[in-house]
Amino acid sequence: MGQILGEVTIRTNNNKQLKTKGGATLNPGGYTRTQHTGPGKVWGKSQKYSPPSIELVIAADEDVDVMEINAMENVTMTWEGDNGVSYMMTQASTNEPATLREDSGDIAATFFGDKVVGI
Repeated sequence: MGQILGEVTIRTNNNKQLKTKGGATLNPGGYTRTQHTGPGKVWGKSQKYSPPSIELVIAADEDVDVMEINAMENVTMTWEGDNGVSYMMTQASTNEPATLREDSGDIAATFFGDKVVGI
């Protein structure tokens, strides 16, 4: 029986593990396609590139600084799945400032990158 993804470890340039909570999402990037239709027919389709991203939630521990997360720019991030499948996203930066949330004791951040490759 195969191993289904249950949890991931996310690391940055210096192999430092981020203190992520569950529920991280990897979007490997690709194309968003749109169909163009007319009266009773499809004329064709167009496509627009969508960059890769990683959405994550980090535990707001005493050694985790939201300002340091916001300052991450052009980092390499690795996504290591417990199912043996891993990915690397290059040139990653936060797409907007990470948010520190009092009610849940965590930091929410989304990173965009140039590309995602399997490793």
